[in-house]
Amino acid sequence: MSDDEVLYCVNHPNVETRLRCNKCGNPICPRCAVQTPVGFRCPQCVRSQQAVFYTATPLDYGLAMVVGLVISTPAAFILSRVGIFLALILGPLAGAVIAEVVWWVIRRRHGRWMWLVVSLCIAAGGFLSLILSAFFSPTSLLSLIIYTVLAIGTAYARLR
Repeated sequence: MSDDEVLYCVNHPNVETRLRCNKCGNPICPRCAVQTPVGFRCPQCVRSQQAVFYTATPLDYGLAMVVGLVISTPAAFILSRVGIFLALILGPLAGAVIAEVVWWVIRRRHGRWMWLVVSLCIAAGGFLSLILSAFFSPTSLLSLIIYTVLAIGTAYARLR
């Protein structure tokens, strides 16, 4: 390659560049370049390298969904009735327990979207608790919202 040859980014064909991915050699612009300890890489190479760590199967996602709903629905029902103060304390604990049980059931395999599946199950469990409840006061609704937000935040942090 000569120094006068004009290269264009593989992701942005209108952007001239002199930078190349140090793994595949494709030309990349500074917007696309991902800095790694060994140099700049294109997003495709970084994604393929990270994919090795995600070993969860579709069955694992299904198991996570079932376990998440089965645990989060009664947890939401109970924590919506304990009061706002206890929901503040027990919400993160419930989220951690749900995340750990799911992680144990799927045999500690990592999934790129496992955090999202479990978070949606916690939200769905809170919604099911709301539907199944015959009487709901404003205080219990606030407790349920507090529990749901804190449990989702904790589960996200544990599974991400």
